[in-house]
Amino acid sequence: MDSFDDTGLMALICCHNIPLFFANIDTPGEQQKYSIALIEHLFSLLLPQANVITLYDVGCVLSRSLDQYDILDSSITSRVRFAMTAMHAYGHEWACQLVYNPRLVVGLGLSDGEGTERLWSRFIRLIGIECTSSRQRRIWLIDRQAAAVGYEMRKDLGAWLKRQMKKGIGAQGSAAEEVLAGCDVPIAELQSQWTKQREAQLSIRAHAPVRLRKELDSVLTLQADLDASERALLAARTVIEQDSKEVSATTLDILASMESSHTQLSDKLETLYTSLNVQEKFLELDGVRLDFVRILLMALDLKINIRKRAIGSFFEWDKLDRAAGGKDKTLGTKLHQQTRKSITKRQPALMAAIRRFNQYCEQLEELYDPAYTIPLPSPLPTKLAELHGDSTLLQDVWVAPELEKGWGSGNSKETPVPG
Repeated sequence: MDSFDDTGLMALICCHNIPLFFANIDTPGEQQKYSIALIEHLFSLLLPQANVITLYDVGCVLSRSLDQYDILDSSITSRVRFAMTAMHAYGHEWACQLVYNPRLVVGLGLSDGEGTERLWSRFIRLIGIECTSSRQRRIWLIDRQAAAVGYEMRKDLGAWLKRQMKKGIGAQGSAAEEVLAGCDVPIAELQSQWTKQREAQLSIRAHAPVRLRKELDSVLTLQADLDASERALLAARTVIEQDSKEVSATTLDILASMESSHTQLSDKLETLYTSLNVQEKFLELDGVRLDFVRILLMALDLKINIRKRAIGSFFEWDKLDRAAGGKDKTLGTKLHQQTRKSITKRQPALMAAIRRFNQYCEQLEELYDPAYTIPLPSPLPTKLAELHGDSTLLQDVWVAPELEKGWGSGNSKETPVPG
């Protein structure tokens, strides 16, 4: 690719996956200027009252850039909204998904934003030809192929809409209605609980554990140093008292002064821990042991990392299974081996993380006091097949549960607020 000025291609398609415009990528990487240029050109052809939702792999990043910097005119930014594509969304943090995942954005329905991936599959035949083509010839071939694809898709648009209505809205809508009917919880109550969960997980409090864990690490390091000095002082006093006849009063005064300084440092350390306002950030952590809180927050971070790694492995295994079962296009020997090699390469790190998380679970169980209102995390299976079907993988490590009245009964129901 270093021999060519043009190193890639970016496409803008409509909601029916029909190609509209293309941008030549002539810089290293996929820079934001190409997507911004396509959006600006699109709005130059639309009516002033038209609104647009743009689904982009990193729509969250582009949205933040447009909010922070005056790149596009306000007449455009006021009428455009961003979301991520469905496949890439699951690689982002949960807080990001709550705002930009198309499955969670009101109004997008079953739109997945993966139309460009389907478009590239129609351009595969041009790869070999364009490797030896000139720049003008390459652009001409892409233009002709895009025009042919667009014409074919517009001609088949009626049948495409019919398929989407039948297999998408019809089949998936019926399945969703069955699930909602079987849970025996009113729709209004589910929507209310989802709104509360979304607000809790988008709040600043939801991101406090990362900062809090770092602060707790510093406090614990100081505590370990103080404990070591206390043991040294006790050992010194024991030796000195054994030979008290030959010890001068000055030595005893110095030892007493050191013990007094140690006591003052311990008091200051307790004050420092109090200043972290752990109880204000997480009310349920009031009275909880410091070492328990530290391990709990480390388990929280590690669980998020494990879930991200595990879901990536599941996608790769599913890709192999679908190809082997005949549902998807066969991968070929080379791609099959590359996929298996990739899975094998990532598996040791995932297993090590799971073992460490299970150790945290054991330590939390040993330190747990029945007076705590925090539910303990469950250990995870160490086999991928069992992990794939384990529902606890998708559950966060809760650090601040609160009690709420249960649905349709007088019993209380735990509604955890995630850290």
